[in-house]
Amino acid sequence: MTTINRGTLLELVRNRPLLAAELLGDALAAGDEEPADGGTLLRRFPRPELTGTDEPALAARYREIVADARRTRAHRAETVFEGLIAFLRARIAEDLNQLDRSADAGEPDSHKVERDLTAKRDRVDFLESVLVGELYLALEEHAQAEHLLKLEASAYNWHTDYQDKWRP
Repeated sequence: MTTINRGTLLELVRNRPLLAAELLGDALAAGDEEPADGGTLLRRFPRPELTGTDEPALAARYREIVADARRTRAHRAETVFEGLIAFLRARIAEDLNQLDRSADAGEPDSHKVERDLTAKRDRVDFLESVLVGELYLALEEHAQAEHLLKLEASAYNWHTDYQDKWRP
């Protein structure tokens, strides 16, 4: 019987979630009618194609693919997202300056708008740390951050500096 340690299990769930879900589904579908000995586990997880001598080679190839994807995303961060982030920071700064002028003129409810703009600036800071600072574990997290940043920018799609490649 093959055993799996916690780190390997977490890596499987993080990097191959569909396979992990399929294995979990098989385990749950089997039920608890029989005791969990080696033969029962083999019947519950009939996946002989997942074992083999080429597993280290497949793992090495997977790491190469992930490293290539990270390099590609890092290049995109430099070329696309730094411009988008600068655009968003400039729009937020403009909105904050306009808010200061309206607060000086005595208009009410400026605190709510200020909190909203501060929250937007914090979201952009976080998304920058993911996209440019490479603060992500899985490639899916990077893709989600890309989409969220583009959604933030879509609020300014009326602006003359807005670029079509930033559309979500």
